[in-house]
Amino acid sequence: MNGTRVEALSAGYAGGRPAPRHETKSKMQDSVATIVVWSLAMLGLSALGVIIVAILWRGLATALNPAFIFGEPQAMKAGGGIWPMIVSSFYLAALTIVISLPIGVGAAIYMAEFAKEGKITKLVRFGADSLSTVPSIVYGIFGMMLFVVYFGFGYSLIAGALTLTILNLPTVMRTSEEALKAVPDSYREASMGLGANRWYTVKKVILPCAVPGITTGAILTIGRIIGESAAIIYTVGIFVKKIPLSPLAPGAPMSANIWHMYTEGALVPDWLRVASGEAAFLLLVVLALNLLARLVSWLYRRKTRTSDRFA
Repeated sequence: MNGTRVEALSAGYAGGRPAPRHETKSKMQDSVATIVVWSLAMLGLSALGVIIVAILWRGLATALNPAFIFGEPQAMKAGGGIWPMIVSSFYLAALTIVISLPIGVGAAIYMAEFAKEGKITKLVRFGADSLSTVPSIVYGIFGMMLFVVYFGFGYSLIAGALTLTILNLPTVMRTSEEALKAVPDSYREASMGLGANRWYTVKKVILPCAVPGITTGAILTIGRIIGESAAIIYTVGIFVKKIPLSPLAPGAPMSANIWHMYTEGALVPDWLRVASGEAAFLLLVVLALNLLARLVSWLYRRKTRTSDRFA
């Protein structure tokens, strides 16, 4: 009799009675928080979408014109192109990556795999994170005083590359360190258990697994280099008519030339066409680089999974 009564009460509670008050309140708060988060996310995406559409709307037709892409810029008449600016941007990005990537990845390997945790490592990480928040114009003024004036490089690609190396080194180091730390410890233990030393483990096991994360950090660096303007205005240059060949030659990356056209390009009759087309082309380049990075990372992971399957 008592057992039947308990079962009946349990069935009635589960089927007909309302949930406790605190559960209802928690569900309501969760629903409100979800709506707020999604609304803010959609607002941010909408603002980004409006900016992208506006840039492409004003300059896409010009940006896809081969005569504009491969043309020589004009200082006093209409009809100029941006080919020297495109070459300057990629030249500067290549120089910066060649300098910053080995230093940043090497520092990350030491911090993640060899350095003992303590006050010094915490101080280094705090310094790197703090340097990442410094405005880029500060780096530009510092690079101008150090590389342009003190070392006598003048306005040149190498002066801009060294300045951008200082600017992006904390980002490269921290993203590479996080990629190395994301590799499971079981990989390290298995390699050392088979008799490999620490450096062999890092070289043959840890680094290959961390390549997608390091690649992401490198792509972020390239995107920041190509889109940077404040730091290179004071070190590289804002306008050139010829393609720079030497690292000691001045250049005019696209972002700096866009700033020049919008602020000091009044002598060019069609400055708005040039600035809008160059901005659209720069946006397409950045989007293409990000898509390429994702494709490379996906292919690498797919290759790794296939190798593990048939190993």
